[in-house]
Amino acid sequence: MTHDRAKPSGCEPPKSIEQPGPVKSLRNGARRWCASVLVALAAMLAQMPAAQALDCLPISQPLVKIPELVSQKGVLRGTIMLEDVQERMIFRIPTLNGQAVPPGTPGAIYQCLPQNVRAFRAVDPSFPLQPGPHAVPNLPDPLPGPTLRARVGDIVELTFINQLDPAKFGATNDQGVKDTARGCDIVNVGQGGTAGYPYKSVNPQVLGDSFPDCFHGSSSGNIHFHGSHTNTNGTADNVFLEVRPSPRVNGQPTIGPLTYKTQFDHFFKQCEEHLHADTLAEWPSNWDQAPLGPYKQADTWTNTQMSLLGPDDQAANRKVAEAGQWPQFYVGAYPYCFQLPSYTSQTFPPPSGVRMGQAPGTHWYHAHKHGSTAIDVANGMVGAFIIEGPSYDDQLNAFYGPGWTRTQPVMVVNQIGVQPNLKRAAAGGAGQNDKGPDFSVNGRAQPIVDMRPGEVQMWRVVNGSGRSGMFLHGFPPGFNFRQIAQDGVQFADENYKASQNKAILLASGNRADLLVQAPPTPGIYPVMVQHEVDPSDLTSAIPVVLLQIRVREEPPVPSNDPRSQFIPAMPPQPAFLTDITDQEVASTLNNPRVIKFATGNGPPFAQHTINGHKFDDNAPPVVVDLNAVEQWKIMNYTFGPPISHPFHIHLNPFQITEVFDPNAVVRSPTAGTVPKYVADPKKFVDSTVQCLLKLDDESTWKNCHNVVGTKLIWWDVFPIPTGAAISDGAGNSANVPGYFLMRSRFVDFPGNYVIHCHILAHEDRGMMTIVELQPINAHVPMLMSHH
Repeated sequence: MTHDRAKPSGCEPPKSIEQPGPVKSLRNGARRWCASVLVALAAMLAQMPAAQALDCLPISQPLVKIPELVSQKGVLRGTIMLEDVQERMIFRIPTLNGQAVPPGTPGAIYQCLPQNVRAFRAVDPSFPLQPGPHAVPNLPDPLPGPTLRARVGDIVELTFINQLDPAKFGATNDQGVKDTARGCDIVNVGQGGTAGYPYKSVNPQVLGDSFPDCFHGSSSGNIHFHGSHTNTNGTADNVFLEVRPSPRVNGQPTIGPLTYKTQFDHFFKQCEEHLHADTLAEWPSNWDQAPLGPYKQADTWTNTQMSLLGPDDQAANRKVAEAGQWPQFYVGAYPYCFQLPSYTSQTFPPPSGVRMGQAPGTHWYHAHKHGSTAIDVANGMVGAFIIEGPSYDDQLNAFYGPGWTRTQPVMVVNQIGVQPNLKRAAAGGAGQNDKGPDFSVNGRAQPIVDMRPGEVQMWRVVNGSGRSGMFLHGFPPGFNFRQIAQDGVQFADENYKASQNKAILLASGNRADLLVQAPPTPGIYPVMVQHEVDPSDLTSAIPVVLLQIRVREEPPVPSNDPRSQFIPAMPPQPAFLTDITDQEVASTLNNPRVIKFATGNGPPFAQHTINGHKFDDNAPPVVVDLNAVEQWKIMNYTFGPPISHPFHIHLNPFQITEVFDPNAVVRSPTAGTVPKYVADPKKFVDSTVQCLLKLDDESTWKNCHNVVGTKLIWWDVFPIPTGAAISDGAGNSANVPGYFLMRSRFVDFPGNYVIHCHILAHEDRGMMTIVELQPINAHVPMLMSHH
């Protein structure tokens, strides 16, 4: 057993997590259910208290096919609407006999209620309002945003429209002031001058979260294209944008998909011309450039935007625009235009041009407005972003058949809810859930995926949950699977072949592409997972059903048909995915840049920081020279309760060269299960698997058996092992942080982006900081403001 999450781990589940066989064989009659299936299904089937508002959609619905926007002739063009939608949402009542319960608890009660939520929808008359049955006419069930499907080298042109009605969500307009009473959402106002969130006590005076690091502004929106290697400024993957809702007249929005169509069409045409001429171009870089500007010229789009903004937003934008940079605040509509760069060289490093290129694979998009990412993502503001390419989809289709990859399941996992933790009402409140909502897949609870006996399918799985990782010990007996990509980057052949039936953790934000092979026996097979925020959760987390596989009663796929086989070898990776060498990171090899994540138990809530600070517009960023290659040490100074914060960095993926988990246990052939890291010499019993730490010498706080291999996996989210208190047996102890070492190429696109914890409530409350990737000797301070 290993705690090194950078490497495949054995998939043999503990006895309490036994994977079940078929729930019911279609041919052979009833089969035995294992205890874990009964636990998970009984909880979901214990439907509805007496005061139910709606009947819940029964479980075992077919997996929803999410509508798609597909690129045509090298351009992905479409309109994505952010709108308020009333949906039928399922909630687990968070108490049983007065006690809070986790997902999967036997006897827990589920109820469905109509809820107003924020949702991404495509503007396309060919898309149905909602695939599948409705609770009542025009009341849909949750659904992710449309799947975006493009190709390496394509240009993405998306019109983003915000038509949310803030009146339906309480005081969610971004007040834009550093005043807790106005800048942060306030809920659960109590007696004696206290408020449930953000906590405020008059006597004694104790403050909780404060603006901008609090839940706020959830009527504003934007889109982060998670996994894209592209420009992070202007109209590209710019997470600092804040698009306010459209003004409303007589209750109706005044800005819609056609309001700026002529101007946006003109802009998209010029954007194509600039990006085709230079993949690395940043265009437009300021508001003085036509066709969107100049902003002081009447009737331009930017001029109109200024007239719609409030005075605080106007002042902030004017300061930035007059400095020749790209402003942050908009109203009602925004045009996204960027390229997915193609790496054309057959070797690395390239003689010129892009140094990384866009990795083909399964990526995703989601809301990323600071202060509201958690609530927006929980509402369902997420979607898959599939980027096809010659080294991946084309090669898979060459083996499995033309167009095969486009017929395969896309699975967007989420923890659907209406409020993030700390903002929730008292336990048992209608429409409320606890801090660990159940998983849904494409908006459904425990949907069914159909397979033929012996068939191999490709599953593209996105964990779009805002909190929990999902730990998959393995598939039911008779199934086999292999992983072919992680976080949108295809595996090297060695990793592909070593991955068969290995356990997988998908932390919040992670993706995995799997080849899944069905057994010959028809039946319905539940796929079990556990909620995980830290590996210590696995000792108590109740297994839950993620989805079910129905192996149909029909002739099996012939054994000589490629669609019953694993592809013999993974296609070669593009040259830019070659391993990052010691020579490339020579300047930081022995002195890595240190980034410290920490959750401290300050009153009244835990405080989440990076490098000792919460996110601040004016704090010095992490400055990296453009085209540098560096090694970073990502540390976790959280010592209780254990939290393995999922580290995420935008723009460039990274490789892991060492994982140090001070809580890890290992198996010794002579001593059984022992802690891997000890400071007490009496507990140091097997040097082949254990490391002896000196509490007064931090240079010993490392993995003494670490070997940097080759063909390393690429990631863009990776959990940082939590810290541990370690004693030397002589009365001395020390808090030892966990960490991992990563290497990344900070190349191609100068600008500002972020690193943050992908537990999104932590990000909203301050666990985020800015990375400024700058050309050498050309530093221009970023101008932005939360007022």
